Amino acid sequence: MIDIHCHILPMIDDGAASLSEALAMTRFCATDGITHIIATPHCHRYVHLLRADILPQVVLLNEQLQLANIPVTILPGSEIQVTDTTEYRREFDAGVYCHLGDRQDFTLLEFNWAREQFPSDATELVTWIREQNMTPILAHPERYEYFWKDPAKLQALVDAGAWVQVTVDSLLGNHGPSPKLAGEAMLWQHPDAILATDAHNMYRCSGMSAGYAWVQKHLGPARSDDLRTRAERVLASARQVH
Repeated sequence: MIDIHCHILPMIDDGAASLSEALAMTRFCATDGITHIIATPHCHRYVHLLRADILPQVVLLNEQLQLANIPVTILPGSEIQVTDTTEYRREFDAGVYCHLGDRQDFTLLEFNWAREQFPSDATELVTWIREQNMTPILAHPERYEYFWKDPAKLQALVDAGAWVQVTVDSLLGNHGPSPKLAGEAMLWQHPDAILATDAHNMYRCSGMSAGYAWVQKHLGPARSDDLRTRAERVLASARQVH
């Protein structure tokens, strides 16, 4: 299995606070059946981690995993927050972002939690990203209150070509009742969806197998298989050699 959204790199954002915590998280993931993790540190105005910052950290963590004999491969990526679409396009064109797998096929986007920070032209940005032959994946939309209250806002992004990434902890109820209900609804309503952990530490590290089991129980085996297949598409892209 692959986890496409995980704050596993130690001591660079609000994820793993130490190398020992990163190793503990990765051991848990290996036991869960995860073989590949895309490291997705934050890229926003407070923690603006770019490709040049991330790639060396991925190399270092993979070296430590080999020394510890942990059978998980870390792949590069980032969680890019968009509040200003003009600035996003500028940095995108400059090639400084670390997209998923450090490839040009998939990118992980998030929005600010505040409704007033949601870009009015977000749909146009999704269309533009698709025109660059890249698929944007929307990080944890089930946790945004403004998507609960205005589902048409998310639907417009999906119609423009975005995938939705639902978080395992949301489905398990660990983020509260509203994200749980919203996550289930989004998996029903939006075919192009994918599961991820958004793990930050050992307290937010529920693995992937629990998510697929939840989907199989509540939405059926076919939907669980579909989500796995979509994850495999991202993994196949991320493992390609430049």
